Amino acid sequence: MVVNKRNIGLVVAILLGVGLVAVPVRAQQMRHHGRGGSLSLLMRAAQLTADQKTQVHSIMQANRSTFKDIFSQLGPLRQKLNSQLFSTGTADPTLLSQINSLQSELAQARLNVFQQVWQLLNSAQQSQVASVYSQLQAANAQRRSLWQSLQQTPTR
Repeated sequence: MVVNKRNIGLVVAILLGVGLVAVPVRAQQMRHHGRGGSLSLLMRAAQLTADQKTQVHSIMQANRSTFKDIFSQLGPLRQKLNSQLFSTGTADPTLLSQINSLQSELAQARLNVFQQVWQLLNSAQQSQVASVYSQLQAANAQRRSLWQSLQQTPTR
Protein backbone atom coordinates (compact mmCIF):
# COMPACT_ATOMS: atom_id res chain seq x y z
CA MET A 1 0.00 0.00 0.00
CA VAL A 2 1.36 3.37 -0.99
CA VAL A 3 0.88 6.15 1.53
CA ASN A 4 1.43 9.52 -0.03
CA LYS A 5 2.20 12.79 1.71
CA ARG A 6 -1.26 14.18 0.89
CA ASN A 7 -3.02 11.37 2.79
CA ILE A 8 -0.66 11.69 5.73
CA GLY A 9 -1.20 15.43 5.75
CA LEU A 10 -4.97 14.89 5.64
CA VAL A 11 -4.82 12.49 8.59
CA VAL A 12 -2.60 14.82 10.63
CA ALA A 13 -4.83 17.80 9.89
CA ILE A 14 -7.93 15.85 10.87
CA LEU A 15 -6.38 14.63 14.11
CA LEU A 16 -5.16 18.10 15.06
CA GLY A 17 -8.52 19.64 14.22
CA VAL A 18 -10.43 16.98 16.11
CA GLY A 19 -8.10 17.31 19.08
CA LEU A 20 -8.58 21.05 19.26
CA VAL A 21 -12.36 20.98 19.19
CA ALA A 22 -13.16 17.56 20.64
CA VAL A 23 -13.61 18.54 24.26
CA PRO A 24 -16.05 21.47 23.89
CA VAL A 25 -18.19 19.88 21.21
CA ARG A 26 -18.18 16.28 22.45
CA ALA A 27 -21.36 16.73 24.49
CA GLN A 28 -23.11 18.46 21.60
CA GLN A 29 -22.18 15.68 19.20
CA MET A 30 -23.51 13.02 21.52
CA ARG A 31 -26.67 14.96 22.21
CA HIS A 32 -27.47 16.09 18.69
CA HIS A 33 -25.50 14.12 16.14
CA GLY A 34 -24.06 11.07 17.82
CA ARG A 35 -20.87 9.99 16.18
CA GLY A 36 -22.06 10.65 12.66
CA GLY A 37 -19.20 13.04 12.12
CA SER A 38 -16.87 10.14 11.44
CA LEU A 39 -19.05 9.09 8.50
CA SER A 40 -18.73 12.52 6.93
CA LEU A 41 -14.94 12.51 7.40
CA LEU A 42 -14.65 9.15 5.73
CA MET A 43 -16.98 10.18 2.92
CA ARG A 44 -14.75 13.17 2.22
CA ALA A 45 -11.92 10.70 1.75
CA ALA A 46 -14.06 8.93 -0.87
CA GLN A 47 -14.18 12.09 -3.00
CA LEU A 48 -17.85 11.62 -3.85
CA THR A 49 -19.22 12.61 -7.23
CA ALA A 50 -22.00 15.21 -7.40
CA ASP A 51 -24.53 12.42 -7.97
CA GLN A 52 -23.24 10.45 -4.99
CA LYS A 53 -23.39 13.56 -2.79
CA THR A 54 -27.02 14.02 -3.79
CA GLN A 55 -27.78 10.38 -2.99
CA VAL A 56 -26.02 10.60 0.40
CA HIS A 57 -27.99 13.74 1.17
CA SER A 58 -31.21 11.88 0.31
CA ILE A 59 -30.24 8.97 2.57
CA MET A 60 -29.50 11.34 5.44
CA GLN A 61 -32.78 13.24 4.90
CA ALA A 62 -34.74 9.98 4.81
CA ASN A 63 -33.25 8.94 8.16
CA ARG A 64 -33.26 12.33 9.87
CA SER A 65 -36.64 11.83 11.56
CA THR A 66 -35.55 8.46 12.94
CA PHE A 67 -32.45 9.96 14.52
CA LYS A 68 -34.35 13.00 15.78
CA ASP A 69 -36.99 10.77 17.38
CA ILE A 70 -34.41 8.59 19.11
CA PHE A 71 -32.39 11.56 20.38
CA SER A 72 -35.52 13.34 21.61
CA GLN A 73 -36.37 10.29 23.70
CA LEU A 74 -32.82 9.63 24.90
CA GLY A 75 -32.18 13.16 26.17
CA PRO A 76 -34.87 13.24 28.87
CA LEU A 77 -34.17 9.64 29.88
CA ARG A 78 -30.47 10.37 30.34
CA GLN A 79 -31.31 13.48 32.36
CA LYS A 80 -33.63 11.41 34.55
CA LEU A 81 -30.90 8.78 35.00
CA ASN A 82 -28.36 11.43 35.99
CA SER A 83 -30.83 12.95 38.44
CA GLN A 84 -31.39 9.55 40.04
CA LEU A 85 -27.69 8.75 40.20
CA PHE A 86 -26.69 12.07 41.71
CA SER A 87 -29.55 12.19 44.20
CA THR A 88 -29.87 8.57 45.37
CA GLY A 89 -26.81 6.86 43.95
CA THR A 90 -29.02 4.27 42.28
CA ALA A 91 -30.82 3.90 38.98
CA ASP A 92 -34.18 2.44 38.08
CA PRO A 93 -33.59 -0.78 36.07
CA THR A 94 -36.58 0.02 33.84
CA LEU A 95 -35.03 3.37 32.97
CA LEU A 96 -31.73 1.68 32.14
CA SER A 97 -33.57 -0.80 29.97
CA GLN A 98 -35.31 2.01 28.07
CA ILE A 99 -32.00 3.80 27.50
CA ASN A 100 -30.30 0.59 26.36
CA SER A 101 -33.14 -0.16 23.96
CA LEU A 102 -32.95 3.31 22.40
CA GLN A 103 -29.17 3.10 22.14
CA SER A 104 -29.58 -0.22 20.35
CA GLU A 105 -32.07 1.38 17.94
CA LEU A 106 -29.61 4.22 17.36
CA ALA A 107 -26.76 1.82 16.62
CA GLN A 108 -28.94 -0.08 14.15
CA ALA A 109 -30.05 3.14 12.44
CA ARG A 110 -26.42 4.26 12.12
CA LEU A 111 -25.45 0.90 10.68
CA ASN A 112 -28.29 1.11 8.14
CA VAL A 113 -27.20 4.58 7.01
CA PHE A 114 -23.56 3.53 6.76
CA GLN A 115 -24.44 0.46 4.70
CA GLN A 116 -26.62 2.49 2.34
CA VAL A 117 -23.85 5.03 1.80
CA TRP A 118 -21.17 2.33 1.47
CA GLN A 119 -23.17 0.71 -1.35
CA LEU A 120 -23.02 3.97 -3.32
CA LEU A 121 -19.22 3.86 -3.44
CA ASN A 122 -17.28 2.18 -6.18
CA SER A 123 -14.48 -0.23 -5.24
CA ALA A 124 -11.75 2.43 -5.56
CA GLN A 125 -13.66 4.75 -3.22
CA GLN A 126 -14.26 1.93 -0.75
CA SER A 127 -10.53 1.16 -0.78
CA GLN A 128 -9.66 4.82 -0.25
CA VAL A 129 -12.08 5.12 2.67
CA ALA A 130 -10.75 1.89 4.20
CA SER A 131 -7.19 3.17 3.83
CA VAL A 132 -7.93 6.50 5.51
CA TYR A 133 -9.86 4.70 8.24
CA SER A 134 -6.86 2.43 8.89
CA GLN A 135 -4.57 5.44 9.06
CA LEU A 136 -6.90 7.16 11.52
CA GLN A 137 -7.08 4.03 13.65
CA ALA A 138 -3.28 3.74 13.70
CA ALA A 139 -2.93 7.40 14.67
CA ASN A 140 -5.54 6.97 17.41
CA ALA A 141 -3.74 3.89 18.74
CA GLN A 142 -0.48 5.83 18.81
CA ARG A 143 -2.18 8.72 20.63
CA ARG A 144 -3.69 6.34 23.20
CA SER A 145 -0.35 4.65 23.71
CA LEU A 146 1.35 7.99 24.27
CA TRP A 147 -1.38 9.05 26.69
CA GLN A 148 -1.06 5.79 28.64
CA SER A 149 2.72 6.15 28.84
CA LEU A 150 2.26 9.68 30.20
CA GLN A 151 -0.18 8.38 32.80
CA GLN A 152 2.32 5.76 33.96
CA THR A 153 5.24 8.15 34.27
CA PRO A 154 6.06 8.56 37.97
CA THR A 155 5.90 12.08 39.35
CA ARG A 156 8.54 13.42 41.71
